[in-house]
Amino acid sequence: MKLYHVLIAREDRWLIGRVLEREGITTQGRSLDELVFMVRDAIRLMWNEKGVQLELVVPSDTPRTSGRRARVGKKPRLVP
Repeated sequence: MKLYHVLIAREDRWLIGRVLEREGITTQGRSLDELVFMVRDAIRLMWNEKGVQLELVVPSDTPRTSGRRARVGKKPRLVP
């Protein structure tokens, strides 16, 4: 299974995600769930890859809306 790291940034009320391993995918969502859906959809459309695992990278200076941790992919990984 392919693993991609997604750099997360917050801009106003949007979460912006950029795939670090390959150029070409930057997308956004209003929630973490929507952003993950959009990243997976973009990877499928751009590179015809399905069932990829994502690891979210959240810089320490990114404002958070809650203290909850997100789990993404078939093998859950904690995002600090």
